[in-house]
Amino acid sequence: PGYSFRVLDGLLTNLHQPDSTLLLLVGALVGGAAQLQALYAHAVGSRYRFLSYGDACLLTNAQPASSQPQQQQQSHADGRVAPGGALEAGSAVAAVVAAPWWGAGSPDGRKVLLHSCCAPCSGAMIGEMRDAGFDVTIYFYNPNIHPKREYELRKAENVRYAEALGIPIVDADYDVEEWFQRAKGMELSPERGARCTMCFDMRMERTALYAHEHGFPIITTTNATSRWKDAKQVDDSGMRAAAKYPGVEYWWRDWQTDEMSTRKYEINAQQRFYKQEYCGCTYSLRDSNLWRAKQGLPPVEVGAPDSIYSDPSADSEEESREVVDGFFRDNKAFEHELRANYERRRKDGADADKNNW
Repeated sequence: PGYSFRVLDGLLTNLHQPDSTLLLLVGALVGGAAQLQALYAHAVGSRYRFLSYGDACLLTNAQPASSQPQQQQQSHADGRVAPGGALEAGSAVAAVVAAPWWGAGSPDGRKVLLHSCCAPCSGAMIGEMRDAGFDVTIYFYNPNIHPKREYELRKAENVRYAEALGIPIVDADYDVEEWFQRAKGMELSPERGARCTMCFDMRMERTALYAHEHGFPIITTTNATSRWKDAKQVDDSGMRAAAKYPGVEYWWRDWQTDEMSTRKYEINAQQRFYKQEYCGCTYSLRDSNLWRAKQGLPPVEVGAPDSIYSDPSADSEEESREVVDGFFRDNKAFEHELRANYERRRKDGADADKNNW
């Protein structure tokens, strides 16, 4: 993205699925990721059909290159200038780029069922949606969170924030036995691996079912706001879940922008939310403590009284992209380390001296 086309006047193409390499072609023409995401947000908001048998989009230059004098400068809607008849990236879809992130049409009063993993990930997202006129209901369904004390803390913070905003919150079942049943065989899977996909699927499936049964046309999740999460992995689960129910759609956007992160940490400090130190499940707690030990840090203390968001800059720095990237660089080796550790363990009921747990 960013290449200046000097030949094309336009591009007629279908709406490609999110993981298609053809998006690079579209991205190069329209000017990069931000414009591409705006285009697709418009398509999703307008309920266009995707893939080869769906709708098509025609991306055109307002002033065809063939009609411009060779040395004339061309001004675009975004204020940039391209020399000598160049179709500069970003000029082709000015009307789409200018559209709001929710796409065409007014959102006023549209009901959104927002799956919330925790209050700290909810603040900025709820603020954006309410500012746009959406009718938001929080859905708290997180059987992955362990131990129970941690679960209750995170739920209480969600309830407190919902009551402060005057918006409804649905307290769903703590279906912990089903979660562990689904996690069998994936206990050593790394963060962002197969176990996380299972976890997102389980929570989004229940969210989509509730939306279908209670008349919510839109679902989404705060999991997509966290720098610790793979947004594509989260969004894929949401879209799979919504596809099962007619009239329910999953709305996605880039919730991890610098602007959104700034708003997130400002709200967290204002509300003095409890600051959890790991994703939620017992396996992420294990991996977090393994990483912390390598960094010379003490293990996570569940419910620590001083674990509170209070300084937006310092809080953001603790979860900076550099810190997150460092964790996942190390995380690649965790599965092998854990397997080697478990292989050395011995348990002998007849001879306690042989035990090394």
